Amino acid sequence: MRKELDEALCAKYPLIFADRNKPMTETAMCWGFECGDGWYNLIDVLCGMLYSEYNQAKDRYESTKEYYNNGGKYPWVGGKEITAEELEQKRLVMEEAAKTVPVASQVKEKFGGLRFYVNGATDKHWNYISFAENMSHRVCEQCGAPGKTYTDGWHQTLCDHHAKLEERTEEYQ
Repeated sequence: MRKELDEALCAKYPLIFADRNKPMTETAMCWGFECGDGWYNLIDVLCGMLYSEYNQAKDRYESTKEYYNNGGKYPWVGGKEITAEELEQKRLVMEEAAKTVPVASQVKEKFGGLRFYVNGATDKHWNYISFAENMSHRVCEQCGAPGKTYTDGWHQTLCDHHAKLEERTEEYQ
């Protein structure tokens, strides 16, 4: 994957890609995203799903903090007063949610499909990852268009255009 796409994913999802620049003795993420640019959107959506609970907790904390700092009440008619304890509770919930975000240990192509290896995933996270990995067999790794998995000993998922460019004709069943 191109450097700018790699950097965009790491900037958008710093908790998932916390190990991106660690040495190879600690993680395989040191090699970056070992797949084509066409899977960028698939990885982006997957990461958004893996981040969703944390983002919700963060949004609740940040909006409550803003209300707390601007009058100390929720803005709707009859809005209740926000206490320092309530604000602290939302901050703690956000911090706990951050701890549940899985950390990627490797993202690559294997047998024509995406492999997204993580540490600290829940069953819900594994379901999201499994869905994205299955979808990758229907998305061209080069450009993101609808694709099929081709083989000539090496499996690769490509659209018709890229399959023709690479002279791939045998579809993998």
